[in-house]
Amino acid sequence: MVRLTFILSILILSLSYTSAQTLDDALRLSIHNYNSTARFAGVSGAFSPLGADVSVASINPAGIAEFRKSEITATLNSFNTQNSAELLDSQEGLINDLSESQIGLGNIAAVFHYDPPSFDTRTFNLAIGYNQIANYKETIEYGGTTSGTILQRFLEQAEGRTLNELGDFEAGLAYDAEAIFDPEEDGSYLSDFVTLSERVQKNEVIERTGSLNEVFISIGSNIKNKLSWGATLGFPFASYSETKRYTESDPNNNVDFFDEIGFNQNLKTSGVGFNLKLGVIYKVTPRLRVGAAIHSQSYFLLTDEFDTDIAYTFTEDGNTQSSTAQSPISEFEYQISGPWRALAGLGYLYSFGDLKGFVSGEVEYVKYNSASFNLTANSTDPLDQFFEDDLNEDVDNFFGSAVNIRAGTELAYKMLRARLGVALPSSPFSDNSIIEVSPSYSVGLGYRANRYYVDVAYTLRSFGTNYSPYRLLDRDPEPFIDIDNNRTIMTVTLGYKL
Repeated sequence: MVRLTFILSILILSLSYTSAQTLDDALRLSIHNYNSTARFAGVSGAFSPLGADVSVASINPAGIAEFRKSEITATLNSFNTQNSAELLDSQEGLINDLSESQIGLGNIAAVFHYDPPSFDTRTFNLAIGYNQIANYKETIEYGGTTSGTILQRFLEQAEGRTLNELGDFEAGLAYDAEAIFDPEEDGSYLSDFVTLSERVQKNEVIERTGSLNEVFISIGSNIKNKLSWGATLGFPFASYSETKRYTESDPNNNVDFFDEIGFNQNLKTSGVGFNLKLGVIYKVTPRLRVGAAIHSQSYFLLTDEFDTDIAYTFTEDGNTQSSTAQSPISEFEYQISGPWRALAGLGYLYSFGDLKGFVSGEVEYVKYNSASFNLTANSTDPLDQFFEDDLNEDVDNFFGSAVNIRAGTELAYKMLRARLGVALPSSPFSDNSIIEVSPSYSVGLGYRANRYYVDVAYTLRSFGTNYSPYRLLDRDPEPFIDIDNNRTIMTVTLGYKL
């Protein structure tokens, strides 16, 4: 899994306009961690040259042609996520650990097999179903005492602006809550912080939920038991929710008057899209197979709902006073085109007496910088056009092309199956120095009877994130948080051949 540097997210320091759209949106919809069948998970998804598993509808649809019987299948995933977060340069040096679990549907599908009355065409199959592509659920919490304050961001936004230009989501709220003020009414704003570098207690809780899923319709055909081809029309749909609860407090009275500020952000994103996948599998020999597929960009129509609020508490002349301010709920429709991708794989079937199995590997190429934003499809606001151009320029500058590698093997003894897999992703950024990559590992077991089968798999993924709760013109005073994420996934699949 990649080590993502979310500090690259662009939050424009604009006062009259605040948008929830960032590079994170494109990245979140572009990185796929398929949570499909347990057989697929057990070999880390290295299935593109093999087929006969419904998961391939979202990878290489030519594999749908390899089914010789109709079947139905359903998969449950159990996620356990642990986040360890540390606020760098804090006096306490605390590491906050949070662990949570979730059970979700990873796959449900049906394949309908048909034997055409033709010697050349051996199969013509149809598959319909659902695969989960990514799961976003996690909770992050950190705390500690460091120098600096979020008020510096609000002051930077407000500098030189009139009250009407402060905006509704950050600086304007800070003014309404009396966290910043303009005593001379000349556009030079102040706060209770004198140097803006005083040390205060910082805490934040971030809660994220949602997933990226795909409903698909696939067809596949096998010709002369030599060449298989397939096509998938995919309809991905995304649901994402994020709440951030950021607070600063001054229990040691390092700042006169200031007691506490709380800044909360709420984001909900939902939408649907479509894409097309085409693939082939060619049997070089009865045991050696090669596969290839290409995926079009996924075109999403998304809706964001975004709001913020601020609560400020201060003490003056021995009296504690509190003020609050709430933004309106901003709803905005926009479009994102995800990256196109291509993959190629090689698989080999082997047997040693009663032992049979396969080894498989594949390489996936993802052109992350082919993603793009369209914020003006339903808007004529020139600021939307400005922000769209800025976002797409950042996509070109920060994103690059990536090569992801997956490999796996299955060993079969009579009705029993054992599987191993490894996946090595690559950086989505053009500058490889800003991320690290770590492999993910999987193991699996299966039982195959005449008409039904049961598969289980265990997958371990880990990654790290650098995060900053707010952006400044000079990034040095920003607080930075190291987050280590470990996710384990237990996958169970039940299937029945019709």
